[in-house]
Amino acid sequence: MSQNKKILFRADGNSDIGLGHIYRILAIVEFYKENYEFVIVLKETSLVSIIPEAFKTIRIPEKTTIIEEPKWLSDNFTPENHIIIADGYQFISTYQKALKESGFTLIYIDDLASEYMFADIVVNHSPYTTIETYKAERHTKFALGTSYAMLRPLFNEAAKKEREIEQIKNAFVCFGGSDQYDLSLLTAKALLNISTIKNIYIVLGGAYKHNEIITLEKENNNIHLYKNLDEAALYQLMNMCQVAIAPSSTILYEICSVKMPVLSGYYVENQKNIYKGLAEKNIIAKGGDFTNYTVLDFEEKIKSILNNNSINIYTKNQHKLFKGDSKINFLGLINSLNISFRKAEEKDVIEVYNWSNDALVRKNSYNSSSIKLEDHKKWFSKKIKDKNTLFLIALVNNKPSGIVRFDIDDEHSIVGILVSKNFRGQKLASEFLKKSTKEYFKIHNQPILAYIKKENNASIKAFENAGYKYFKDEKIKGCVSFVYKLKRKDVKR
Repeated sequence: MSQNKKILFRADGNSDIGLGHIYRILAIVEFYKENYEFVIVLKETSLVSIIPEAFKTIRIPEKTTIIEEPKWLSDNFTPENHIIIADGYQFISTYQKALKESGFTLIYIDDLASEYMFADIVVNHSPYTTIETYKAERHTKFALGTSYAMLRPLFNEAAKKEREIEQIKNAFVCFGGSDQYDLSLLTAKALLNISTIKNIYIVLGGAYKHNEIITLEKENNNIHLYKNLDEAALYQLMNMCQVAIAPSSTILYEICSVKMPVLSGYYVENQKNIYKGLAEKNIIAKGGDFTNYTVLDFEEKIKSILNNNSINIYTKNQHKLFKGDSKINFLGLINSLNISFRKAEEKDVIEVYNWSNDALVRKNSYNSSSIKLEDHKKWFSKKIKDKNTLFLIALVNNKPSGIVRFDIDDEHSIVGILVSKNFRGQKLASEFLKKSTKEYFKIHNQPILAYIKKENNASIKAFENAGYKYFKDEKIKGCVSFVYKLKRKDVKR
């Protein structure tokens, strides 16, 4: 059996380039840390104080150039046992290609859609970007949109809940990083001119070096400045507020998860796609290009939000777009890269029995009655010995996670699939089918038929995504069913 895969998280961040890439990586770590061993890999120039002490980190020597880095990684980590998740604009086409040629599996977190992609999976959480935006290798898959928002745990949970704003009294402001245009100051001055705003909570970026706002805080008791807040403190602060002003970056996704009307715009290139996507869907109040804003511009835009009688349209739309499903979707991404199969053995009898008796499995089966253990043992023993049955246990990172079974006769085979409850919702069924079908056609030539209850939309979608095509309708045990078919020539290589 192959070794379990481990994850190398690769990102950099400091006061010069900002900390956004590291913060996003830390959010993804939370999605994966219960299921995968991992290490965070950074250049020596990166700031590590924001990384929890419990997380293992390794530093790349400063003298190692970006061109030399793929070789450094392959010299220090075995490519066949590691998946790299990289977030940063320095990881361009040549870097990705070098990692793939070294044998690494690569997930790349992207914002710009400007590079040719060699990665196995490209994640872009902008709702504006489409697959057509990209040029990539044939093997590259894409995970696009806010279903892949990199939200930290408290915000991912908040995204599942609805929120209604009754009265706007407190404002949240965050422009992150160095805030080169000092938009924090302009926004603070604008909010001071609005009498209904009682408290102004401003979170400054780690590289913020302007001084005037410090004086402004001393002169005004309703301005409260913060810096270097941890997740819990930031979440609590947002929950105290009913309106926000922020750029279209990761902080905006966290605000939308907590839910409140938010004036958002952009002032750097990588914010434009997020802005366009959220503006189109009426998730934010449109601020546009912030680079030439004045105090009066901010004041007018904020007042237009306060005078809007339909502010909860924003919160309702935010709830539609941010559903709190990021963790399960990210698990599906990495697990789809770690699927393998082995033939079922006697030791699997009880696990397969428990899977088969799951309520949802019974509901979607043609015989919905519970299975008796003794009957199952006889059936299982017969099936794993039958030369006309290919009975496969699906493994995710070497952990049993479901079954795919082919019952073979002279003219065709019939396929059945089951995904363990622990792996449902990760869109793995189609991946199980794709990969097991390739195993099947290594040995057999007969086309494969799948019988699916007409109301089982999830299975229909999984089979269609795996390349199966509608063949005919048929009544099975009184149930109107679809029959799907896959021929050897239709399998993508």
